[in-house]
Formats: sequence, structure tokens, C-alpha cells
Amino acid sequence: MRSLLLFRFGSRARSTSWGIALCTMFIVASFSVADGLRTSTENLADNFSSEYSLVTKPSPTGLEQFDQEDMPEGLAVAGGIFVDAGIAGSENRVTVFAFNDSSSVLDEAFSVSGSNVLAGQGYDYPAELTLVSATSVTVSVAGRFSSSMFPSAWLLGEIGLLRELSSFSTGYNFAIARDLGADRISNLESSGFSVQPMVGIVEFLDSGIEEIRADATWVLIPSAFVIAILAYSFLGSETFDRRHDIGIVKTVGAGRWKILYYLMLNALVISAWGGVLGVALGIMLSYGASTFASAFFTSVFVIKASVPLMVLSFAVTVLAGMVGALLPAVKMTLTKPVDDLKEVTPFA
Repeated sequence: MRSLLLFRFGSRARSTSWGIALCTMFIVASFSVADGLRTSTENLADNFSSEYSLVTKPSPTGLEQFDQEDMPEGLAVAGGIFVDAGIAGSENRVTVFAFNDSSSVLDEAFSVSGSNVLAGQGYDYPAELTLVSATSVTVSVAGRFSSSMFPSAWLLGEIGLLRELSSFSTGYNFAIARDLGADRISNLESSGFSVQPMVGIVEFLDSGIEEIRADATWVLIPSAFVIAILAYSFLGSETFDRRHDIGIVKTVGAGRWKILYYLMLNALVISAWGGVLGVALGIMLSYGASTFASAFFTSVFVIKASVPLMVLSFAVTVLAGMVGALLPAVKMTLTKPVDDLKEVTPFA
């Protein structure tokens, strides 16, 4: 049996393994995106577990200014200002924001003062900027902020700086409140405010991501089908080329089960090697994409390759390869040795 060259890793075996690896990589990457989004929404849900709410006062011309005194009595909020500003000498625009959290409503803490601003993670700005809105103000980019609540593309400034930039002498154009009951929400809305529970935003994202995860499972079907076709083509070609050698082994006494065992073992080696390579490539792709995405989403949205995911991807790859190889292997075991010897020239 050792003379049967079933495990020669030639060009056909290498190309088949690479094809299987690419399919496995696609499975790993698809589930990594879905798994990562699941983790991201769980992280956001933790941040909003105290049920933060965004409070604004819409008007026909945009968001209206309001003061703390306009809020229901005893309601603690983090009042803020955000301004759309241009960057002098550039066509780019940026949203600049600041907030006054004297009541410690937010779990996050930021430190910025004077004409300094902080840039969101992953966004590069010159060390000095001239922002143009209602007025023109020159600021220094003194550092970075990372937040799950405020967008990374924004610039964080001090409340006095925003008043100078926007000419808002008093008041705010947004506020963040926590633990609003139905009565407080009703009072705010009767006063013309709009209240958007942030936990509702997370629930909306969560429902969408559940659909993405459900759709991702369908990736298994076409990928497994392609892997099975690759294994079928590989073993079919191999058995055709080596039919004379297999006929010799049958002649010297190898039974059908022994032949089937060796052929399926060959398919197992090719599928397992492609699976290992594909999982490795999928992990590299997932974490490479996660690093790239974190530059734009402040590491809130991640792409995660979990151990169960890798095991599932590898198992699907090997199973699909074995199923695809089963038909040509069985057909080879059913042929007569005399037909194997006379119809095909010896394999060189």
C-alpha cells in the first residue's frame, strides 16, 4: 500500500488547498464582521445601561437654544453646544462641540481648556486650526478623545470657546439626561423639547445586527458548495491519473474499504490543510480590518474572530471537502482491477 502515491503534494493539490483556503477565509471574515458588530452593540448597551437620553429643542429653522431654567425643575443634564464650522484654508468642515457636565451626568470625563481642542481618535488635523462659523477662532489641537457617545469626527472644545465661535452668549442646543421617567419626558415634550432615548438607538442597531448575523449564516452554503466542488474535482482528477496504480493495489489484495479509506484520507489532508490556511488568513483579514475600522469608529465598532467561529469554519471546510470527495472515491472503489489496469497508462 505504501507504493500508492496518494499524498504527493503537487501543483494540483496546492491550488486546490488555496481555493479551499480562500473559501474558508470568506467564512471566517463574514462571521467575524457579524460577531464583532454583536460585541460592539453589547459594549454600547453597557455604556447606555443607565438610559441616557438626548434632549433637543427643534424649530423650523433648526435647533433652538435653551437654558437650564427651561428644563423641568430638579432635572440634571449635561448641557452642550455643537457648531458646524469651516476650516480656514480648506474645503473641509468639522463639527465642534463642548458640554457643561457640572452635575456629573456622563460617565465619561474629558479635560480641555482655553483655545485647545481634542480631536477624535483616527482623525488627523494640523496642530493649529482656524475655525470659521459665526466668528473666526484659532485653536490648538492639544490631544485626542475616545468616546462611545460622541462621534470621532468631531472636535471637542471648552464651553467658552464654543460660545466665542458661535456667538451663543448663553444656553445650549443639546443636552444629555439620564434616567428620565415618563413624567419628565412628558414635561419636556410639552415644553417643546424632543427626547430621544439613546438605549432605543442601541436597540435599533441591535435588531439590524441580528439580521446581519442571520444573513451571515447563509455564507456557509455557497462557500461549502464551492469547497465540495473543489474537493470533487481534485479527487476525481487524482483518481483518473492514478487509476493504474490503484488497480495494481487492488490486484495485490486491497479491499474496497481500504481503497476508500486511503482516498478519503487524501481528501481529508487537502481539506484540513486548506481549512487551517483559510482560518489563518481569515484571522489576519479580520484583525486587519478591525484595526482599519477603529481609526474611523474610535474602536466602538470592532471585527472579532472568536474561537467558536474558527472551529465552526474549520469544521465546515473539512466536512464539505469530505462530502465532495466521497463520490469520486466511491466510484473508484467500484471499478474492476482489470479495467483499471488496461484502460489507463501507468502514472509517471
